[in-house]
Amino acid sequence: MRNIPEKLVNLTEPNLQYYNDQHRFICVAAGRRSRKDLIGVRKLLVDKDRGALELPGHTFIFAAPTRPQAKAIFWEILKRDTKLFQDGSPRETELKIKLKNGSELVVAGLDKPERIEGVTYPPIEAIIITEFPNCKNTIWGDHIRPILSDNNGWAILNGVPEGMNHWYDKCVYAAGGAVPNPSAGKGVFAENADDPEWCFYAWFSADVLPEKEIEAAKRELDERTFRQEYEASFESDAGLAYYAFSDDNKQKCEYNPKINLDIGMDFNVNPMCCVEGHIVDGVFYQHGESVLVNSNTYEMIDHLINKYDLKKNYEGVYDVTIYPDATGAARETNATYTDLQILRKAGFTVRARKTNPTQRDRINSMNSAMRPIIGKPRYYIDPSCRATLDDFAKVQRLADDRLDKDQEEVGKSKVHISDALGYLIDFNFPIKDRNQWRSR
Repeated sequence: MRNIPEKLVNLTEPNLQYYNDQHRFICVAAGRRSRKDLIGVRKLLVDKDRGALELPGHTFIFAAPTRPQAKAIFWEILKRDTKLFQDGSPRETELKIKLKNGSELVVAGLDKPERIEGVTYPPIEAIIITEFPNCKNTIWGDHIRPILSDNNGWAILNGVPEGMNHWYDKCVYAAGGAVPNPSAGKGVFAENADDPEWCFYAWFSADVLPEKEIEAAKRELDERTFRQEYEASFESDAGLAYYAFSDDNKQKCEYNPKINLDIGMDFNVNPMCCVEGHIVDGVFYQHGESVLVNSNTYEMIDHLINKYDLKKNYEGVYDVTIYPDATGAARETNATYTDLQILRKAGFTVRARKTNPTQRDRINSMNSAMRPIIGKPRYYIDPSCRATLDDFAKVQRLADDRLDKDQEEVGKSKVHISDALGYLIDFNFPIKDRNQWRSR
């Protein structure tokens, strides 16, 4: 029988240094699928003199922005790696594992911090928070740091860089005032000389992943998104939102009534917007757009039917697929039906996520479709689509990753027409599968 937990193999020099690090607070801003979660979990289990299998009678918390994420990332790994040390069966409902030495492992989502704030016994010794940039920016100071004070607990915070947000600020502090850039095969380490409890690590995904996986990512992502996602680079997101768009994305695109019509839709009332085109061989060709002022879903349906002279097929539906704003599942145009229900009842195929992607993910998906590092674009637009082109030229991105919606109020851009395109692009060409959370 193999040892439990299984020995980690093929660790790089920065991986090994991180694995053995004894700082109280460690920030890890490494690329995707670069073992930062795997090593972090192992540290909480076996870290010298302070891991769960070494230190009896304490609580160790494995956290993510939401409970489903935390469960998907940590739960099966913890059950596997602690099988010989468990006191009874893991508690599936509570996501807790009690160990024979009296310590407990708790998997928790930080969308409800009270799940861990109420833990008083066994006392909390350590916490790992993955996807830290996606947590609320107040989570550390308001909730996590206080619960570590009573027992002088320690913490690991990790995540991929996401612009100059609260995660960037935390890494700057951990590194002592400036975040150093990692280099291929070497990674970086820095610590805060004024606050020696803190340190910082970063390394490339390419240091761990096979070359063919990195090449695949380059075919999927634009250059700036690749640096951020796979090279742990903090990229300034302030400036033009759709920076990757160029004349290379412009070409004549025509409507073909013989193939399925693909539509991105934003449910904003003023204006309500659609982008229209065809997805052919993994590429979206946008030939049209619709912007209706002071409108609603019923009016947009009538507009599209008339614009394209749509006829239902033998199954009683249109050969049209709509990729809408996911909030349409809750937004009611009247007292009876939601917007998504209205679209389906009208005879359209509707494909939408349960929740909308973050603005950051949607923008990155758009830029990566427009200009991947390797290969041809996955998006082209007809020059007649003036409202969409206007957005590409004007919509700004704030330093904290959000779109500058104030532009719309002063008439500088439509914003919602590019939102409509973003829902279609992100659904069909996402930069990562956000439905499959896994250890990275």
